[in-house]
Amino acid sequence: MRRMVVILSFFAVLGCSTFPATARPAKTLEELLKEQVQRSGARQSLVGVAVLGNTGRALALLNADKPLKPASNMKILTTVTGLELLGADHQYSTRIIARGELVKGKISGNVIVRGTGDPNISGRFHDGDPLFLFHQWAKKLKQAGLNEISGNLVADDSYFDKVRFLPGWNPKDREKWYSAQVSPLSLNDNCVEIRVVPGSVGKSATVELSPASAFVTSSGAPSTVSGKKVAVIASRSIEGNKIVMKGRIGSSAGAWAGSLAIDDPALFFVHTLAAVLKKEGIKLGGDIVRLGAADVPGGGSDAAKTVSTGERILVEHNSRLKDDIPVINKKSQNLHAELLLKATGRKIAGEGSVAGGGRAVSKAFAGFGVKTKGLVVADGSGLSHDNRVTARQVVSLLHGVRSKGYYKVFKDSLPVAGVDGTLKKRFVSRKTLVGKVFAKTGYISGVSALSGYVQKGTTVWSFSILCNSFPAKSLSRAKKLQEDLVNILYSSMPRGR
Repeated sequence: MRRMVVILSFFAVLGCSTFPATARPAKTLEELLKEQVQRSGARQSLVGVAVLGNTGRALALLNADKPLKPASNMKILTTVTGLELLGADHQYSTRIIARGELVKGKISGNVIVRGTGDPNISGRFHDGDPLFLFHQWAKKLKQAGLNEISGNLVADDSYFDKVRFLPGWNPKDREKWYSAQVSPLSLNDNCVEIRVVPGSVGKSATVELSPASAFVTSSGAPSTVSGKKVAVIASRSIEGNKIVMKGRIGSSAGAWAGSLAIDDPALFFVHTLAAVLKKEGIKLGGDIVRLGAADVPGGGSDAAKTVSTGERILVEHNSRLKDDIPVINKKSQNLHAELLLKATGRKIAGEGSVAGGGRAVSKAFAGFGVKTKGLVVADGSGLSHDNRVTARQVVSLLHGVRSKGYYKVFKDSLPVAGVDGTLKKRFVSRKTLVGKVFAKTGYISGVSALSGYVQKGTTVWSFSILCNSFPAKSLSRAKKLQEDLVNILYSSMPRGR
């Protein structure tokens, strides 16, 4: 019996020393991401995450097929669709067309200003002068011998539908730059810039509007008080462009600057152009009007780009889509995204509307082999709370773009962590990620999103993080979660590849 106990003890010791317990397997990437979401306190069912590796293999999927609000990550869908279906070299065209011959310096008929959605008729590429192009056009007309237009100056905004302020947008934001109305004739991002210069104490401040136009009027002025405090209030009437200025500005505060979105961009465009023509010595004998439905030329998807019988092009201005993609993505410019969506809809679906743009997005999805189940396109910018997309859909587009000739154009348009755009102040405390994350941000009330690429060496992973679970006051928590998740991705990526 003693011998048996000794033998059993021997084998027990041998078993402990020679056959150790099996090591616990390392956690998968998906498990690490899920745990981080849990630690954040987010409502897990409203956080969608999808990650694809360098070859497109799914590395992590959390609620990846749940349709969620994308906020400005919607701009990824819009810009990819535009690049895919229109091409990076797509030209937005704006034409000044005469209906009638130029005889002895005079055009007896109407002159039509016809637009197709050019977003950059502004000072953006012209040293901040919003009227630079208008003056260039006026000089060309003068050089051609034009001194007088006896007919009307006509705004042709027929390339898009008549819905300028979209149904899913907050009516309280009508004056805000990020809710600017959508029109194929757009000037200065369809906003007027306001500059208030203080006077002497007790006197009214000076109010300056740019671009100046008879279509926009201003009344009232802030009073000048001592000190540096500023409490300027600028508001616009719901319909029309009557701006009312109130408030106070300190005499030593310096100039105050702000902006308001205007009503009816096409007429604002043509009224402002008329003022420039007059300044350059071209007389307008008729009125400034909108093109009537009966006057819309031709038919088909490019009707507004055609020239009908009896029409003569006086001036044509073009700008390329590729030059505007960074404005949409790095700066998250809403109006430009809406113009692109409607322009794509007009070109591809024959309808310059959100619905037409939505059909174009679905066509782009099909080309990438991405299913459209759950997809809702309510606008092109992501401002609407009615948009829906899944993290898998977004990340599939991001990976699919990598095989396209316009990939560099698209990737270079994305904000870079800690460097520029809407990510300039993000990831700055995580030095290893600065310059390594290329992603589109997104925010509307209760929604925060981040989707794009993370790069280590030659390895690039695509990711999409859609958070619909944080209240407005907890935006910082949503951003922290996104940065924590991306940090996990970067740490999990292979080295030296």
